[in-house]
Amino acid sequence: MRVLPRAKASPAFTSEVMRRIRREEATRRAPFVFRLAAGFAMAVCIVAVVHVAMLQQQRREQLAELRMEQQKIEAELNAVKEIAEEAEPMVVLENDRGTRVIMDLDSAVQPASLHYD
Repeated sequence: MRVLPRAKASPAFTSEVMRRIRREEATRRAPFVFRLAAGFAMAVCIVAVVHVAMLQQQRREQLAELRMEQQKIEAELNAVKEIAEEAEPMVVLENDRGTRVIMDLDSAVQPASLHYD
């Protein structure tokens, strides 16, 4: 091989090689852009999924709070019903001058009657 003369490349060969190198660099940049876009799209999807999960969690918490409040109101209503059932029957009479008479019907000796004069 040392005996063979050294061959020189033509100017067209050098320019063709340089053109191909530039083309390869341009094609290498495109996948980077696509990878960047894919990464951005994935980040947007993750943010959207996290946001939806947070909204669902808030909705569950609100529903739990409403259930607790409903149970509390039902307990209060049952307590009021028990008090109403245990109360002794009474009659309250009041006139327009502010006079008020409260009668316990269990201990009344005579029933109340209305007399016209």
